[in-house]
Amino acid sequence: MTPVCSIAAVGEGEMAACEVDGVKVLVCQVEGQFHALQDQCSHARQALHAGTLNGHRLRCPLHGGLFDVRSGACLGPPATKPVATFPVLLEAGKVHVDVSGAKERPKPRFGPLN
Repeated sequence: MTPVCSIAAVGEGEMAACEVDGVKVLVCQVEGQFHALQDQCSHARQALHAGTLNGHRLRCPLHGGLFDVRSGACLGPPATKPVATFPVLLEAGKVHVDVSGAKERPKPRFGPLN
């Protein structure tokens, strides 16, 4: 577990982007619970921290893909795959995240191929 931010830095209904061991992570607080997920849409690799959080639903700012911050499940197109989620621990006033199970996502298959 790696400390990523203070608990106070992420208020109710708010998000905070951070990086842990080269993995982009988004920390959210919803209904008093903290969640951590990959800060990258599974559809077009857009940074999710620029999106909107409405309850447990996180909308990607680029094409509007929708994800559940609790499970990473894809809730709406154009995304069809979930995003990774990570274990969270609150300790000593800090949010700790474990990204040891993170895997590199494949690049999207659209646009010009070089």
